[in-house]
Amino acid sequence: MNHSLLGFIATTHQAVAYYNLWQLQQQFTINPKENLAEIARFPEPSEIDLYVLPDKLRQLVRLYIRLMRSIHVQREIDTAFDNFLTFMGDFNRVAEVSWNWICPALISSSNELLLVYQVRSKSKTKEENDESLEKVATIINRLFKICLTDKSVDPATSKKLCIHFFLATLIKIYFKLDHIELAKLMEKALMGTNSAIPTIINCPVQYRKHVVTYLYYSALLSLDDAEYALAEVKLLTAWDFLLCYNRPQKVQPHLEKILMLVAPLKYLSSRKRLSDALYEKYPNLKYIYKDQLLKSVREGNLAAFDEQLQKFHTVLLNRHIYLLVLRLKQLCYLLLVRKTANFYKTVNDKTPHIVPLAYFQKALDFAQNGSDPSKEEASVEQVECILANLIAQKHIKGYISHANRCIVLLKSDAFPKPAPLS
Repeated sequence: MNHSLLGFIATTHQAVAYYNLWQLQQQFTINPKENLAEIARFPEPSEIDLYVLPDKLRQLVRLYIRLMRSIHVQREIDTAFDNFLTFMGDFNRVAEVSWNWICPALISSSNELLLVYQVRSKSKTKEENDESLEKVATIINRLFKICLTDKSVDPATSKKLCIHFFLATLIKIYFKLDHIELAKLMEKALMGTNSAIPTIINCPVQYRKHVVTYLYYSALLSLDDAEYALAEVKLLTAWDFLLCYNRPQKVQPHLEKILMLVAPLKYLSSRKRLSDALYEKYPNLKYIYKDQLLKSVREGNLAAFDEQLQKFHTVLLNRHIYLLVLRLKQLCYLLLVRKTANFYKTVNDKTPHIVPLAYFQKALDFAQNGSDPSKEEASVEQVECILANLIAQKHIKGYISHANRCIVLLKSDAFPKPAPLS
């Protein structure tokens, strides 16, 4: 019970002396379960008050009391934010010379710093918020590097156990600031360790949720680099981590976020769809993919696909998967080309593998515009561009004869089964 400043200091000393990670976390939270008002009104502690504490913690206690006062007594959000940054800067200094028992308190304080930033952001301009978020990123970046460079070879004491929380938080911040290349640089630093894609067996239970967050945002970075196979591995690993939880309802929203990415990835790589059971469990995904986007792809309905892409434009952009879903349009074109080539076989049985571009032009025109005469007709150049892309992506085997205005398809297996995504 911290009914006095000396009592608070004594409890802090006890937490440090016995490496009580949860007690330390409670000592430095901005919303303690007990004695919040008393802590916020503590006087500035003197050196005599703090003598029982290790030197490295004395300034941290002073800064914490100052932070609590600015939040709960002065109620000044700008001062509180600045004090929190100063407090976290000193907490980083303490973390540099501590082993991983301190990590839960660091994670808790980092989350609370982000909460203070979010509250403050409601009264600030975008420019002011971006500047403040850069300051938060500097704090989190330092914590990430402290964990990354931990020299301890014993997993029981290494701060690398919680590295995924700080990297995931940093990547999320860089996404918000549109610093994608910086996010990739941070992840590249992790790739040099054996922690890039963690395994369940080597990950403590209390850090698994942070690993899931990291894998999700890491998958988004892989998608940005068109590393689709790697992105799928990361997402499925995150899925496995979530399945370890005993309360499925609690993790269902996170599973849905993962499936939002897996559904188009799976279809692109192998033309496989999510099971009907999964779609029934996640009706939002069923509505977006099964009932609309993927249905249009399977039918080669370009007009419907473009309309649906526009309809879900905001959702897909917010999830950072617009470009991934846009790539499904190539499969719309592929189905249209295959149908047209099969139709041409019924017209010309002598050279069915040599298909005039005019046939594709008509098919593309109808798929895009229907019977609306007001819309611009598809051009031969557009057809050539589409076919060239499909050939380059190895969806079609053949070549375009520009002089003869036709495509020469391989006589056998002109439309091969999908190769694994790179």
